[in-house]
Amino acid sequence: MQTIQRHLNPGNQAVGNITLIRGSTAILNLQNRQITIGTTLAVKGNNLPGVPLPLQDNIARIRITQINGNQARGSILPGSLKVPPRSLLFPLAHNRVYLYTNLTAPQNLQPYQDLTRTLQQNRVPYAIKTWAQIATGDTPGIRPLIIAFEANRNQITYRLTDRDQNIFLQNKFALNFAPPTTRPAGATWSQTPIYIGTPSTSIGGVQSFTQATGPAPGTRPAGKIKLKTAYKRLVFADYDKQPGQELALLNEQWLEIYRLDNLKLKPMGRYRLPHKDFIPIHLHAGDFNHNGLDELYLSLGRPTLVDDKHDTFLSSIILEQKGNTLKLLGKDYPYYFRVIEQRDGKKVLMVQNMGSFKQYKPPIRWAGYYKDKFAVRKVYGQSRDVFSLYNFNLSPFSKEQILVLDEMGNLAGFNAKNSELLLTSDTQFGVFDESPYMQKLKNIEYEGGFSLTKTADIRYTARRFVKRNNYGQQIFLIKKGRVVNPGMVDKGLGLVLDEKVKHDQIIGLQWRNGEIRESWKSPKFPRDIVDFGFTKANGKEIMVVLTRNNDGKYALELLH
Repeated sequence: MQTIQRHLNPGNQAVGNITLIRGSTAILNLQNRQITIGTTLAVKGNNLPGVPLPLQDNIARIRITQINGNQARGSILPGSLKVPPRSLLFPLAHNRVYLYTNLTAPQNLQPYQDLTRTLQQNRVPYAIKTWAQIATGDTPGIRPLIIAFEANRNQITYRLTDRDQNIFLQNKFALNFAPPTTRPAGATWSQTPIYIGTPSTSIGGVQSFTQATGPAPGTRPAGKIKLKTAYKRLVFADYDKQPGQELALLNEQWLEIYRLDNLKLKPMGRYRLPHKDFIPIHLHAGDFNHNGLDELYLSLGRPTLVDDKHDTFLSSIILEQKGNTLKLLGKDYPYYFRVIEQRDGKKVLMVQNMGSFKQYKPPIRWAGYYKDKFAVRKVYGQSRDVFSLYNFNLSPFSKEQILVLDEMGNLAGFNAKNSELLLTSDTQFGVFDESPYMQKLKNIEYEGGFSLTKTADIRYTARRFVKRNNYGQQIFLIKKGRVVNPGMVDKGLGLVLDEKVKHDQIIGLQWRNGEIRESWKSPKFPRDIVDFGFTKANGKEIMVVLTRNNDGKYALELLH
């Protein structure tokens, strides 16, 4: 019990409390100076009778957005239940004890009876689990300690461990008989790493630019192209029916197309955006007018004032390459655009409107060309309850599963049919705060604890979140470790920032066997990753990463 308590304590102590709630915003008192912006804290429920509050289940999650001394502000994340006033706050992940045994009838063995009785007397909540249940995964927010109580002939081994096979306590004793067992002793629960790219272990014959898992083994820089101009978005596609793909780069003034050749960019076309105040929100490509050339779908915003409140409206455009020029196919669309690859490999174009006071207005719809005219059609059913077309991906391994990434960098898996939360990722992918734009509030907000008023909220463009069937059915995204826009935080509030170098990274994910696992990692970049894309160069699969260093200089960095 002493060993268990020693490993339970670090993750189960209150770090603050709520002082005020206004809508989805919470004002907090913090008691722990190690809490930083971007941290997620949990509010506990009371549904486990006789169990101490720190070990109760999480009923709400609050993401810290601002800190000033011991005061802070946080956003109550989607999926949270009603938050009781004055609630204590705890770290998001907490411990629970799982008890596993390979004995057929453990309740008949006195040492096993003593163990369960001691757990109950010390009010330690535990769950008896089978090997399959532990191997499948955990309830969201729980990091279990596992007691393995196993027999090998007449010898009993018990050990306190975790899912990563760290052993905190182990001992053995002998019986004068061999009890019956359900499976061999020596249970392990870590998933076997998935390797993609070698003939013996590839999935479905697909290929990848690296052998997956771990800190990017086999991944190496393939070159770097310094850019004279700042860009915010990139995408590869086929714009000219010639072999290979071309690269499109977007900023506030231009959409430019290049051919990538031996670490050089050869210009192929340029289109000046019709207004100087465009905000480049996203860039996608696909052939939806079925002429053999990919169109470019530019999600663009423009700032405006509404009732003296800063606001943004969508004014998106569609372009297509014609010879050496880019032809405008349509403009002033009030939509966000996104192209995704479905489970069957077919691409689909989706659109979504901006809400009057929210960044995204449901539903997400199909779009495309029908009878040679651009049209928006029916609701895209698999994203029925998703808040943003940029923040979800279809799980390639189940038609009923969908992955959703929220604005604060939390990743969760859902049942697409009934929106049931199935699991959450232990990894937090950070706030992607590129290209901010303003959106008006319905009412002026007066924030308790701070003498501030707000008439508009800061919105940020979404990170690239892409599923690639031909890359082992992995899902890729930017893990944001760097703060891009600290100056955009409300006036009067300070940020707690340490001096160590922060890194960005691109992560590949797979949701399999009840877990969201990191299946690939790029090298860590001590500079901002802005966007990325996939293509081939000299017959090799490569990833092209758009980066920005501390001096504001942009570059394309290539990875094999």
